[in-house]
Amino acid sequence: MHASPYRVLVIGGESVPVLLAPAGEGGSRAGVDLSQVATIAEARSKLETGSYDTILMSLTSSQAVAALPEDLHALASASPVLLYNPAAADARGKAGAAGLGLPLVASATHASQAEGPRHFGQLLEAVPDALIVTNQANEVAFVNRAAHELFGKARDDFIGERVSFAVREGEISEIEVYRGKDVRRCELRVSRCEWEGAPAQLHLIQDVTEQKRLNEELRQSQKMEAVGVLAGGIAHDFNNLLVVMMVYAEMLREECQGDDPRLPDVMELIKAVDRGRDLTRQLLAFSRKQPATLTLLDLGTTLSDLQKMFSRLLPSNIEISTAVEEQSWPVIADRVQIEQLIMNLALNARDAMPSGGRLTIVVANRTIQRSDEGMEAGDYVMMTVSDTGTGIPPEDLEHIFDPFFTTKVRGGGTGLGLATCYGIVKQAGGSIAVRSTIGEGTSFVVLLPRANETIQTKAAPAPLVREARGGERILLVEDNSLAQRATASMLQRAGYSVRSTSNGEEALRFLHHHADAVDLVLSDVVMPLLSGPELARQLAVSHPDLPILFMTGYSNDPIIADAGEHRIGGRPTIMKPFKREELLAFIGDAIDRKRGAEAG
Repeated sequence: MHASPYRVLVIGGESVPVLLAPAGEGGSRAGVDLSQVATIAEARSKLETGSYDTILMSLTSSQAVAALPEDLHALASASPVLLYNPAAADARGKAGAAGLGLPLVASATHASQAEGPRHFGQLLEAVPDALIVTNQANEVAFVNRAAHELFGKARDDFIGERVSFAVREGEISEIEVYRGKDVRRCELRVSRCEWEGAPAQLHLIQDVTEQKRLNEELRQSQKMEAVGVLAGGIAHDFNNLLVVMMVYAEMLREECQGDDPRLPDVMELIKAVDRGRDLTRQLLAFSRKQPATLTLLDLGTTLSDLQKMFSRLLPSNIEISTAVEEQSWPVIADRVQIEQLIMNLALNARDAMPSGGRLTIVVANRTIQRSDEGMEAGDYVMMTVSDTGTGIPPEDLEHIFDPFFTTKVRGGGTGLGLATCYGIVKQAGGSIAVRSTIGEGTSFVVLLPRANETIQTKAAPAPLVREARGGERILLVEDNSLAQRATASMLQRAGYSVRSTSNGEEALRFLHHHADAVDLVLSDVVMPLLSGPELARQLAVSHPDLPILFMTGYSNDPIIADAGEHRIGGRPTIMKPFKREELLAFIGDAIDRKRGAEAG
């Protein structure tokens, strides 16, 4: 003989709670007889012809909002009435195993039937949020299992304790629950109810710590993505200006003899352009548009290689301590970028300890069992960089990775160091977080995924200084007029014949009428009307043997590192701003490859 099904009446037009929904097409949840009506009037009509073990009403239902206390008491005279939150049900999915496992969040009252209290108690115990019932003297009369777990307190210790929350009925208040050193952020709702025949208050406490963390992480990610796009755009325009400055500065240097009084000034100008190039590389690292040469890395070995540099960059009043776990796992990342990450964090620690202190860097293996800390479950290498400095004010922590944000005095920093760290870590598929206490110090925690494969790369060959040998004809495609003139002038001085166009469409028209007048195309990537990659795709059809090279200061197209070269769409790419010898070596290699192919 089968047990009678548990009969539930749902009031409201919203979706049925997840755990009560039919198991399949035309089916029903095992052990549950579910009925649904739209209004309280329809519910009363149902109750006249049958009985139900529980009545559910959505907290967001217009019926629940409009319901009077006497409505709920009238319904409760027949069955227990419980309010549930559809949003909470969605967030929890199929959470909850005790009792029926209903995703309930608030109770209005309970029934007077003989079986009502038993079912009511079972349902309260199954609620995944903390429930506390207090009597008219604000003394605790009941707590469920979730409340016991949230407060870390035995349920018997709750009973009789006086509690009072400063929140009005029907409102939502945010509170913090302290459990030792752990602080949980919660939302509190209070509603009137009856308990054991007397007026009482029900306090619903929903732990939203994880939800708040995820929302903050999403907001931070969206903000950083927007700022990254801006940073990349700035780098693109800035790099075009640096190309112009670098080209003309190097032309001046060529004209200056060793005793020329202008030479020191020209060399300072070239150093300033180099510094500008470093800044734009940091911007591109932040926006994750800097090309990366991936290789298999041991963070412990990388850290050891940087020890000598620490002693030169950090003052003697800072003690340096490092610890690396034996057999630490490898990671896949760009070696230069990881070295820049470590140095930036070390220099940030130095600036936080003007009177000296201790810098501690620890590398250890870490396994995350479930998705937390913004990372998926899996194996990671964790690097912690800690200082005993002044600490970071709480109001500054949420901006700490923003580009151009700095807590240093004016002129004391660019505000790009930590932004660069953020970009490097994200590009490597990891995460970076910060913890800080005023007067005690700061710790940055970096997580990088464990490598499960081996990547072998060839070292990039040093650029060779070479001159043009055959007066090859180059079609230069560059939309920035200043950069176009400067680059054309550099190539012409090197002996090349240069024809310049301002965009891809103009280049196509020229080649259509002068198909044999060009030996090589040097094109910018980001251009109006027709981009460099699109130009290359069309030329691959109309001029399949014509070498096409790219130059860029920033691009949304993925920049791939291949055997020491950077490539976009399979085409060799040089990064702006380039020096004279770099560009000539870049073009010379392409011409040598073309000659080799023709000879073959």
